[in-house]
Amino acid sequence: MTTESQKKYRDALEHAKSEFAKRSFSKILELSGAASYDESSLVLGYGGELYRVWYPEGEITPCEDITDHILILQYLTEVCGVQPTGRWISFRELPGGNNHYGAFKLEAMDPLAKHFGNSPEKFETICQKLKGKKLAMGDIAYTIEVLPKLELALILWLADDEWPAKANILYDATASMHLNTEGLEVMAINLVEKMVAKTSIL
Repeated sequence: MTTESQKKYRDALEHAKSEFAKRSFSKILELSGAASYDESSLVLGYGGELYRVWYPEGEITPCEDITDHILILQYLTEVCGVQPTGRWISFRELPGGNNHYGAFKLEAMDPLAKHFGNSPEKFETICQKLKGKKLAMGDIAYTIEVLPKLELALILWLADDEWPAKANILYDATASMHLNTEGLEVMAINLVEKMVAKTSIL
């Protein structure tokens, strides 16, 4: 990561902490699906792991990835409490999503296809570890709850003799009520990265 990128992420994290502190602790607990740990911290499920978040400081443990840190705070700041509907939409259908689709495909959809398009067993195992639920889409698909109000549908079409593997990632229709499009993009990219990393320990 370049020095310029590091500064960009540090500035984004400080901004996320500032915005997080403006929302009341009770409102965060009411809307986010997080659970109170004590009077000054909460526990939130994210990507299959539990994280403890301190209020109002915005510190999180265990959280080594700065983009995860920013994403969790943005979610807690923006989440509105509406439950997922089970109606799926594409990344292009998110506000401004069409403008970022190329990067989203390159960083989220393509790696999903590349790493799991020939390994459906690994895909299933990892999705099940993430408490995913099977969907009747593509050749194999699961819905994953990344954050309490935010679910992703991960869809694979497996490689064969004629065609390479393909993948798609869909969002619940309520996703933009809880997080901005940039945050939703990062959420999918980071989930796929975590899933790929898990293949090394299977």
